Amino acid sequence: MYCATVAYPSREGSTFDFDYFLQSYVPMFVDALGDNCVRFEVRKGLEQPGAPPPPYVCVANFYLRSGEQFGATLAQHGERLYGDIPRFTNVEPIRAWEEVIASSESQAS
Repeated sequence: MYCATVAYPSREGSTFDFDYFLQSYVPMFVDALGDNCVRFEVRKGLEQPGAPPPPYVCVANFYLRSGEQFGATLAQHGERLYGDIPRFTNVEPIRAWEEVIASSESQAS
């Protein structure tokens, strides 16, 4: 299994529309991924008293079966997906591609 991670750094003057991201962008992205998407999660950075500010306003993880299929999806839909980012944020996201080598789901019997 693989994980496509997209992190939106917290920066002074940054904006992030969680409503649009959750109601429009994530469903569009998951629809483009189709059956390759096993699951996804979206996390919102929170401030804690006495702690440094959160490094990210938002982090999203998309768990996928196939790297090749993910690449094909980005080749086919990337212009539309990347072109929609300014509708919910003015932050340049950090993207990462990872192989999941252990998870609590894989530990279940």
